[in-house]
Amino acid sequence: MHHVQTHPGVRGRGIGAALMTEAREVARQEMGLEQLHLAARAGVGLEDFYGRFGWKEIGRWPGALRLAPGDDRDEILMVLQPL
Repeated sequence: MHHVQTHPGVRGRGIGAALMTEAREVARQEMGLEQLHLAARAGVGLEDFYGRFGWKEIGRWPGALRLAPGDDRDEILMVLQPL
């Protein structure tokens, strides 16, 4: 999965949860996939959000994301399996 996010102004309304649920269903039912991978930015609680939907952290790329000078974040690698 690439570049999935909701606008900050609409967070907390269940849109992200609906996106994750639908992505899982499409991957399993329509595409016949067995697993999904994603990379998330560390430091903003995304690992907890995705964890609620069954995603597991499988690794990190330390300092892979530079948001601003002096603000480097890990990229969290996650997998969802089985679908």
